[in-house]
Amino acid sequence: MVGYIFSLFFPNKIAGIITLGIPYMPPEALQQLQTLPEGFYMRRWQEPRRAESDFGRFDAKSVVRKIYILFSRSEVPIASEDQEIMDLVEQSAPLPSWFTEEDLETYAASYGKSGFLTALQVPYRSLLERVEPPNHDPNAPIVKAPALFITGEKDFFFSFPGMAEYLKSGIKKYVPNLEIMYLPEGSHFV
Repeated sequence: MVGYIFSLFFPNKIAGIITLGIPYMPPEALQQLQTLPEGFYMRRWQEPRRAESDFGRFDAKSVVRKIYILFSRSEVPIASEDQEIMDLVEQSAPLPSWFTEEDLETYAASYGKSGFLTALQVPYRSLLERVEPPNHDPNAPIVKAPALFITGEKDFFFSFPGMAEYLKSGIKKYVPNLEIMYLPEGSHFV
């Protein structure tokens, strides 16, 4: 998302843009995310201190483990009213085959030092902030640079209301020079 915003503000400074997992979404497309159920992780993580409280029940390694397991699934993670997102994954659940114990140790050590605040701010809490680049319609800024979006066919993102149709036909309105590459076994973490 940061890359797309940069491309809108400084189109002459980039030759192209490549993104993984999240497509370009202008303000009108982002509004659709507000229709997701209340128990959906993104809606909950937008609430101040809620995710920090949920994560704070565990050490950094456990949080990272649960996040990678949770978002590697093809179904949308939705917690019931009496649950938090971290409750959706048992600590004993196996890691995805492509995420090793060594990967887990590396990420956990990093988050152990930095915490999760920045990771929650971008994109979850800043997702609906209005960014108005110069010389663009603020509701429909167009990315003119050549773009490649790489995504996994098993990403739960495709089950969001209207997302498959947006990627099939709507996104080209905003990113006319876009190529989409689908990885057959890819999940949210392509």
